[in-house]
Amino acid sequence: MIENPFSDFITEIVNKYGEENWVTVYETIPNNGGDSDGATYCALVSLDRAKEIFDKGHCWDLSIGSIYPGFLSVCKNGIETPKYYANTDKEGYLRLILKREFHSRKESYIEILEEFRLFHNLYYDQDTSNHVTFDDTGDEVEVIKMTQQKIQIKFSYLKSFMAAKQMHLLLFFERNRHFKNEMYFSADESNSTLIYTIYSNFFSYSNGYKSHSRIMGKKLILCGKVEESKVWPFEEKKKFIEYIIGGNDDAPKMFTSNPELLSNDFGANPEAPHYLTPVFFKKEVMQKYYRSPSEYEVCDSSLSRRGGWNLRFDNNLVDCVSVFLGDLGRGLPENEQKYWATFNIIPDGRQISETNIQRNLMGNFFVPESPEHKFKNEFRKLQNQWLKRYGWSLFLPLCEKDAHYFLSLRSMITNEQAEFDEQILALTKITIDSVNVVELRELLKINNKEAKSIFLIEKLLEVKNVTNVEHHIKLLKTIQGLRSTGVAHRKGNNYDNVLIKSSINQKNYQAEFDQFLHNLVNLFEEILLLCTPN
Repeated sequence: MIENPFSDFITEIVNKYGEENWVTVYETIPNNGGDSDGATYCALVSLDRAKEIFDKGHCWDLSIGSIYPGFLSVCKNGIETPKYYANTDKEGYLRLILKREFHSRKESYIEILEEFRLFHNLYYDQDTSNHVTFDDTGDEVEVIKMTQQKIQIKFSYLKSFMAAKQMHLLLFFERNRHFKNEMYFSADESNSTLIYTIYSNFFSYSNGYKSHSRIMGKKLILCGKVEESKVWPFEEKKKFIEYIIGGNDDAPKMFTSNPELLSNDFGANPEAPHYLTPVFFKKEVMQKYYRSPSEYEVCDSSLSRRGGWNLRFDNNLVDCVSVFLGDLGRGLPENEQKYWATFNIIPDGRQISETNIQRNLMGNFFVPESPEHKFKNEFRKLQNQWLKRYGWSLFLPLCEKDAHYFLSLRSMITNEQAEFDEQILALTKITIDSVNVVELRELLKINNKEAKSIFLIEKLLEVKNVTNVEHHIKLLKTIQGLRSTGVAHRKGNNYDNVLIKSSINQKNYQAEFDQFLHNLVNLFEEILLLCTPN
C-alpha cells in the first residue's frame, strides 16, 4: 500500500492549523528547484455563506490578490446599469490579507485589512514590519508577524475580531511535493469544517524529479459569540487583589481593592473599609519604575505607565509609600496589582504624609515634603525664572540620551553603594556638568575660558552678595569630588578622603543624599533671588 505523502501535513491541518497561538494566514513557499512548494491564504466568511462553502469542493473560494472598488453591472427590468461597489469581491467574504499588484511597474507588497488594524489600534513597526498594540498594563504586544513570504496573526486577537464581526475564518491551503520516483496517490476528505483532496501526476515541474503530488483544501474556524470579542461593552471583568489594611504579622487584616465593594462618603457599603483606607508598601516597590524612565513617569504624588495606567499615591513618606485602597483597584491593572502586593506591609502605626492629607483630604495646595520633589520643583522654577530674566538657561537642558538622569533622580530607596553612586552621577549631570559656562562667563565678564562651572557659580554668588557662599561652594565641590573620585573612576584613598573631609556617614547614604538635595534647594532659592529685576 502506498503511504500517504501528506500524512504529516494532514495531522498538522487537523490538530493544529488555525488554532495555535499564531495562525498562519498567508504564506508562499516557492519551489526553487526543490522537493516542495505551496501556499496558504485566508478570508473571513459570513455565517450564512459558511453553510455552502464546502458544497463547491476543495477549490479555493478566493485567489491570492486584492480587491478593487469599482462598478459592477446590475440588471433591473432587463436593463443593465453600472453600480458602484466599495468591495467587488465575492459577497459574504472579507479578505484579511491584500496583495497589491502593479503590473511590474512597481514592486508588489502586502497590506493587512484596515478594519482589523483599526479594531485593535495596531501600530506598524517599520523596523520589523510587524504590527503591535498595548495591553492594559501598557506592555507592548506583538499581534502580526509579517514578511513578504509569510504572515501570522496572534489567534486571540483574530478570534476577537471574528466574534465582533460574526464571521468565521476560512483558511485555504495547498502543498506540492516532488519525488524522484514515480508516485501516485489520491484521497479525499470532507466534513463540516475541513475538506481536501490529494491527487498525483507522473511528471514534475521541479528539475530532477519524476512525479509530484498535490493536496488542496480549506478549513473553517468557527467564530465565538459576539461577547467573546472582549471589547467594549464586552470587556473581561477586571480582577482585584486583596491588600493588608491592618492587623499584625500573625493575623494580617486584608480586604479587596475593588472600589465597588468599599465604603465611601455617599453611603455605599457601610460595613466595608473606606475607599481612602491607606495601604503601605516597602519603598523598594519603586525601583522598577525608576529603572525604566522611558516607560514610567514618577511625579509628586502620581505614577503612570506611558500609554497605560495612572496611579495616585503618596511618595512623600521617608521609609515607605502609601496608596489609598480604592486607588489601588481603580488605578492599577491586575498584573500591576499583584506586583504591588509583594511589597505590601502592615500599617503598624504608619501614617500618610502631611502633603497627602492637605492635598487629598483637605483640598489645599501644599508643597511636597519629599527632598526629591522639592529639588525638582525648585530646579524647574529656577530654570524658568532665569530664562525669563536673562534669555538663556542657567543649566543647559540635558540631551535626549541623558534625560533619564533627571527622571530617575530620587531620594535613595536602599542604602546601597551602587545606588548612591548612581544618584551622585545623576545629580552632577543635572547641575554641575550642565552649568551654562559660556553665557555665565559673558554675564560675569570673565574672559578666562578655563573658568569652570563651580568657579563661575561662586563668582556669581559673590558678585550678587549672596550670604554663606562658602557653604554652597563646599556642597558643589563635595558632590563633584564624589563623582570624580568614586563614580567616574575606581574608588581609592581619594574617595575615602572626600567622605571623611565632608563628614559623610557611609552607614546612612540615604540621609546624606537627602541632605544634598535639601542643600541644593537652598542654593536654588538663593540664585532665584538674582532673577528678580533690580
